[in-house]
Amino acid sequence: MNSKRFLMLMVYSLIIITLIFLPKMVALSFGDDILLKTEPVDPRDVFRGDYVNLNYEISTIDLDKTPYDRDFLFGESVYATLSEKENYWMIDSISHTRPDISDKKVCMKGVVTGNYDDTLHVRWGIESYFVPEGEGIPIQMQMENASVIVSVGPGCSPVIKQLLIDGEPVTFE
Repeated sequence: MNSKRFLMLMVYSLIIITLIFLPKMVALSFGDDILLKTEPVDPRDVFRGDYVNLNYEISTIDLDKTPYDRDFLFGESVYATLSEKENYWMIDSISHTRPDISDKKVCMKGVVTGNYDDTLHVRWGIESYFVPEGEGIPIQMQMENASVIVSVGPGCSPVIKQLLIDGEPVTFE
């Protein structure tokens, strides 16, 4: 009886772990890669180690210049339609519901963290990039010319694929 219980516990654990990582794996495997421009921000998490704190130009949305369906409230989901403009992907429009996407466009889902003076602030869930211990501060010092390759999955969920500084991939030894 104990071995059957142990086996069931292992199966349930495997299912839970799979459900946690499956959406990100699908986005990385089948998603569309886009390049986002970052803005500098301070790394270090006592429990998780060094990371690079990322802020994106698309995280601050000027509602006077961006079409949207209706007003957004703090904590609401926001869907952004993005297309490539020169080197980087920028927001074309935002809405409360998942938009229909045409070729050469992607959709990203985020959460409203602020809305004042016709400016919407959005958290996309890709604001932290974890790095080996001792690497966070040196990388953060170079963030002026940083960008990120993000893979956007079918559910509009973004996942960081690669951090770039001056157009070159950041690598660790």
